[in-house]
Amino acid sequence: MPHLLFLCMLWLCLISSVAGCSQESLPTGTVATVNGQPISLRVLNAVQALSYFQRSGTSAELSVDALRKQYGIALASLIVHSLVVQELRGIGLEVSPERMQAEEARIRADYPGGEFEQALLETQMDIQTWRELLHNQLALELFAEKVLPQDAEPSLQEVQAYYAQHEKTFSYPASLYLRIISGMDHDRVESARQALLGSSDTLLPPEILEQKTAMPRASVPEEWRKDVESLKPGEISPVRKGGGQYQAVQLLKEMPANHMSVVEAYPLIEQALIEKKVEERYARWIEQVVLKADIRVSVYLREGSTASNPREK
Repeated sequence: MPHLLFLCMLWLCLISSVAGCSQESLPTGTVATVNGQPISLRVLNAVQALSYFQRSGTSAELSVDALRKQYGIALASLIVHSLVVQELRGIGLEVSPERMQAEEARIRADYPGGEFEQALLETQMDIQTWRELLHNQLALELFAEKVLPQDAEPSLQEVQAYYAQHEKTFSYPASLYLRIISGMDHDRVESARQALLGSSDTLLPPEILEQKTAMPRASVPEEWRKDVESLKPGEISPVRKGGGQYQAVQLLKEMPANHMSVVEAYPLIEQALIEKKVEERYARWIEQVVLKADIRVSVYLREGSTASNPREK
């Protein structure tokens, strides 16, 4: 994956100062510079805090080496962001204020009342830092939208070659489209069952769990198989107890086996090939830009350094 490739390259830079990485000291509060553009300790601490909260089962006690590696990974993402922003500016692209405002409004809408500000406090992040990280994310999206996909459309020959290599993946066995309803009370599940017999579009009460799924006949669970085999489309099985609750299964549709031709599969193949080309292009871009960039990293983040925790700088 492109991100893994970049992290490997950057980690080599951090631990051994390969080409493009300087051992010169940096100003207080700066953990790295990318072609002269600083990355602040404030922003690095915010990214590290976010990644810490997202990890489950993390020990509160971290060794100096473990903490340094975590900060190194967080710094890797910030260096990518800086390189992407610089690349966009070089070709005359920038995240617009309107896009920033719209995305912030969308995110805030998910946090009623003062929960957004409370969430920032819990991660020890101020609004300025949050907006910097939001800008970085939108820059990555803009880069993915406007730069990487250019001229990535595959040729007819590439589509045909992909189809020939993966033809089996475009064959689908005969399948059943099922609705499973379940609940803790037998009578309520039976009432829902009767309602579905009258109309398959019936809105079920909230205490009835409804799930729709497609599966090959051979994959139908053993406890449902006998009932399902006797059903015609639209019919529903009797209510039975299983797994600590009451259930009924309705056959919505029978779908015959199908083998997609190359014409039918074309949109799927095209998308798969475009995604592959974009990933490969991103990997090449990262490799080239990192080798050419002037990246200066604080000694506090280098493996083997006897310097103190970056938070103490």
